[in-house]
Amino acid sequence: MAILSIIIVNRNTRGLLRECLDSIKEFPPPFPWEAIVVDNASADGSLQSIREEHPEVLLIENNANRGFSAANNQGARSASAPWLLFLNPDTRVHDGTLAGAVAFMQRHPQAGVMGCRTVNGNGSLQATVFAFPGKLRIFAYVSGLNRIFKLSRFTDHSALCSPDYVQGSFLIVPRGVFEKCGGFDESFFLYAEEIDLCLRVKAAGYEVYYFPGISITHLGGGSASDTSTGLAHFITSSIRLYQKYRPPRERKKLRRTLSIALRLRLFLRFLFSPSGFAAEKKALVPLFDILTDAPERE
Repeated sequence: MAILSIIIVNRNTRGLLRECLDSIKEFPPPFPWEAIVVDNASADGSLQSIREEHPEVLLIENNANRGFSAANNQGARSASAPWLLFLNPDTRVHDGTLAGAVAFMQRHPQAGVMGCRTVNGNGSLQATVFAFPGKLRIFAYVSGLNRIFKLSRFTDHSALCSPDYVQGSFLIVPRGVFEKCGGFDESFFLYAEEIDLCLRVKAAGYEVYYFPGISITHLGGGSASDTSTGLAHFITSSIRLYQKYRPPRERKKLRRTLSIALRLRLFLRFLFSPSGFAAEKKALVPLFDILTDAPERE
């Protein structure tokens, strides 16, 4: 029986996924494990690549893009291990990462979620430890200013800590905790699903940990790079997050913040890349509709 189930959701990330699976085979844990790939209707040859190069992987094929949360829940239902590791396809595990993750969870029975030290492709540190996303951080992402200003309250990534949430590129969760908390909320199609899960895990009485004793490389931008579609999902998920965890007054402030951020994004495009302004405006206009069309849900 597997001790660790590694669940990876893929959509058109063939090359990245191959390297991710290669890294798991290069640095496997010293105990039984399984890898589960849930494919969201990829059209880039991902399925054939997995079958040919990684026949050991349990492959779940969706005929439509079901979203990140739903696909992860599919993988969890098919998993057999007591520890579930949700891993992005654009990551690489390092020597000792997988064994260290399980060992940490075994030493900390109160742990409900753990994330680890994460580096970029060039070896620089990637911020993965966060407080609940405030309006300023959301504004920076939507406007594009996040490329200049990195807004994370946690500047020390060298110490064990218990933040509000850790980045979803690497999340290890005990199966019992995951099931008790109801898994990922599938109303989050893409983005913020790990924030919601961590908050519910904490509400259930468990701890969310950042552990710098193990590490991964996270390249970023695997399935939804900086596109209008990705931005639409980010905006929708941010609104949904505030609907679940913030009062009506804060939700209204968020919508105003998002509207200003979109306008600033257009202005910056006009200022620094006028040749692309018309295309950017055409892509962003529908995003304003999200701010008025998104239903208020509890």
